[in-house]
Amino acid sequence: MTATDGRPVRAALFDLDGTLVDSLPTIAQAMAEAARMHGLHAEPDAIVPHIGAPMDVLVQELFGVSSEVARAVNADYLRVYEHGFIQRTPPHEGAAALLRQVHDAGVLMGVVTNKRDRGARLMVEAQGWDDLFAVVHGRESGAPKPDPEAALSALRRLDVPPEDAAFVGDTEFDMNCARDAGIPVVVALLGSRSRERLITEGATHVVDHLNQVAPILVGSRRPTETAL
Repeated sequence: MTATDGRPVRAALFDLDGTLVDSLPTIAQAMAEAARMHGLHAEPDAIVPHIGAPMDVLVQELFGVSSEVARAVNADYLRVYEHGFIQRTPPHEGAAALLRQVHDAGVLMGVVTNKRDRGARLMVEAQGWDDLFAVVHGRESGAPKPDPEAALSALRRLDVPPEDAAFVGDTEFDMNCARDAGIPVVVALLGSRSRERLITEGATHVVDHLNQVAPILVGSRRPTETAL
């Protein structure tokens, strides 16, 4: 595959969970704790592969419960997660250096996450990244991923068209959102999903480590070949 026209990336959108921060274990632990409050049981390791969808949807898929029960579990999850687990979530290795390099290269940056807005801001603040992101877009700011409106809404706030943007994520929700928004550079970080699945879902580049992302985003020209 090739980039559309070689124009430089003007804005980069980043997923948070599993992409910039190693939050999948703490999310799963918090969800397991919240589920137990409602008589539902799942080991954190069984929850991890489902992370990416809105959490009430995850609860319905994982436990087969009604939307009402799912909302109640999600409410307890948010309370537990935001008051203990966010604060001890570590960044992925290389995340801070990547963000600083992209920011210093003059590329506008935004977070696009399915966390609610408050949780997204708490995570950015906990990592000390407040000064790097021009936009922090949670699910309450617009449609959640994989709806392309999640990315498009963030790009409107950055005043950058999708054809001049890139998206960095780690799940099919990120890949689908970026692809369907018309974003030409879609970078997938290997982790909870396979390389083959990420490519099928819309990735144009697949990387093993965040230190491979900056050259894709801040080169004087977009690469003519992907890193698949």
